[in-house]
Amino acid sequence: MAKTEKNIGTILSDFLMAVSSKRRINEEEPSLLQAILSIYNSISYSEPMPESITSFLLDDISTSEAIRILKSKLNKVDPLSLKQMNSPISYLLDELICNIQQHAQTKMGYAYMGYDSPTDTIEAVIADQGITIYGSYVAAQKHLDLLDDTDASALNLAQSGYSIKNLPETENRGYGISSNIRMIVDGLNGEFALFSGNALLVQFSDRKIILSLPSETDFKGTMIIVRFPATLPKNFVFYNYIG
Repeated sequence: MAKTEKNIGTILSDFLMAVSSKRRINEEEPSLLQAILSIYNSISYSEPMPESITSFLLDDISTSEAIRILKSKLNKVDPLSLKQMNSPISYLLDELICNIQQHAQTKMGYAYMGYDSPTDTIEAVIADQGITIYGSYVAAQKHLDLLDDTDASALNLAQSGYSIKNLPETENRGYGISSNIRMIVDGLNGEFALFSGNALLVQFSDRKIILSLPSETDFKGTMIIVRFPATLPKNFVFYNYIG
């Protein structure tokens, strides 16, 4: 098992246990877990938003400013490396935040982005308190013949590229999720996790896991968690992973 896979696998396992028991974490626990749980607790209980979390209204001006703020939080990364990572980071944030605007039917978005120096990785979380991915398919009346009544089936469709948009040219873009999974996992050698309703998808380089979770872990919205190296792989071609 690769070091990075074990790391995020452990983090996500701890995350689910924490959410299920509704316990808080302490500052000594991993930063990605801290970010995820901070978002979860803030959305669920309307507690003060931690400074590490960016909250924003879902209009064009506010989301553009949120993306600028999130990218500015990576100032600990070597400037040259960050410049090389600008296109994939911008694409990740633009696509996934745009998804919230278009599909989540909610007023606010929440996000975290940071740099972990011991592992030289970039960590990001994007979340909403919307109608879930399953709810988005139902609201749009799209691909209902491929859905069963579970959140897990909706996550499987989204990662496979089944769109709810009515434009033929975007039919296979899904929620921007499928293209971002390819870019993060295949292109950047990272990990991608998607938590919506009571289902969790985790995509590693060699396997995909989709779990239906206990009802007590039901997340009223959608949360995307990514972790990837801060140094661009030599063979990475950005345009191979968009569209």
